[in-house]
Amino acid sequence: MERFEAGRTYENVYLLVVDAAGYSNAVLDHPRDRVAGAFDLFRDRTVTGMSELAAANGCGRAELWSWQGDGGIFAFHDDNESVALDTALVMGRRLVRDDLHHLREHFARMAVLSGLHVRVALHKDTIRYRGDSSALHTPGINFVSHLEHVTPRDCLAISEEVHRIGGDHVTDFEAVGEFEGKLVHLLAPEGASAKRLWLAGRGFADGSAVHVYRERPSQADKARLLATADREVVDMGTALNTCAGYLTTTERPALFRNAVLAFLSRGGAYRCLVMDPDGPLTAAHAHDRREDLHSRVRRSVERFAEFKARYADVTDGFEVHQVAGYPGFAALGADLGSEHGLLMYSPYLGVPPTAGPVLERGGMPHYLVDRSAGQVFETLRSVIRSFIEADGTRRLL
Repeated sequence: MERFEAGRTYENVYLLVVDAAGYSNAVLDHPRDRVAGAFDLFRDRTVTGMSELAAANGCGRAELWSWQGDGGIFAFHDDNESVALDTALVMGRRLVRDDLHHLREHFARMAVLSGLHVRVALHKDTIRYRGDSSALHTPGINFVSHLEHVTPRDCLAISEEVHRIGGDHVTDFEAVGEFEGKLVHLLAPEGASAKRLWLAGRGFADGSAVHVYRERPSQADKARLLATADREVVDMGTALNTCAGYLTTTERPALFRNAVLAFLSRGGAYRCLVMDPDGPLTAAHAHDRREDLHSRVRRSVERFAEFKARYADVTDGFEVHQVAGYPGFAALGADLGSEHGLLMYSPYLGVPPTAGPVLERGGMPHYLVDRSAGQVFETLRSVIRSFIEADGTRRLL
């Protein structure tokens, strides 16, 4: 196997960035020498795996260009581009699917119990190799390094340039969104939704560390959330007027309705929770907010029935329930009982004791959270489930 030569320009170099997420926590929770030994093992196994795979494939050049404690940059090149492509993609897949399991077992035997997770990203670029660290500051290397930082744990992210020519190696990758102007495709852990993991980490607006939206999300944003659902969607509010409107609109494109129909066609269950139009809490809340909530709820239920009848061939899983209580927040959740559940919610603002302007419920900030939000997510999920299972809840459709 040849080495990259200083001063030479190489086209179609495949750049694989690997990072062991959780290194900082491991250092805090274990003796430093034990952690160093474990991550040295991670490095050695990764380098050895690269060398063996490259030799088996006859890849002309495969090198570790840089390693910094918990991760590094690997470069692959061959005069036949397909050889470098295959080698890089197979290595990336093995890291997140096969090697990770074995490395966790080794970490456990070494009493490093923080848990090993990896993030892997792959991109290709033309590189003028200088033979030193200056080679690590090209636009392509900068992009793939940035991409690794936003890749969900235990996933392999590839750029559109790699996916376009990846062939059979990338059939199980999902297009999840744009990053720095490039479409990203993601290979998620088995049984997990790549779109959901990406959306939970990145949100609707790229890169926000806390996914808070000062305005109600658009139907396009809500459609993106629905696209991550596998089994169950829960849509809870007072009257769900906006949801009912999206499902029966004559405007085009009907992005939200199309997303609901696609989810139902996949065999999912979509449960709408509205207040009891004739209940005492509905009357009290309507009085406080000076609105005809009774009629709004009834109109929403009529439109839900219209939607269910119009698309009867796929809407068996579409349900509408009335609840006796007042939820206090709106929520749209996907697979809340699963490990990768995702929830968008918006608290309702209380009505001031004196007359004055009242902010619409949908005008409150909206939050997008998953299980990483900890107790917030668990509490919200529990509250939503309590409304579904309460004695006073009654199915209408």
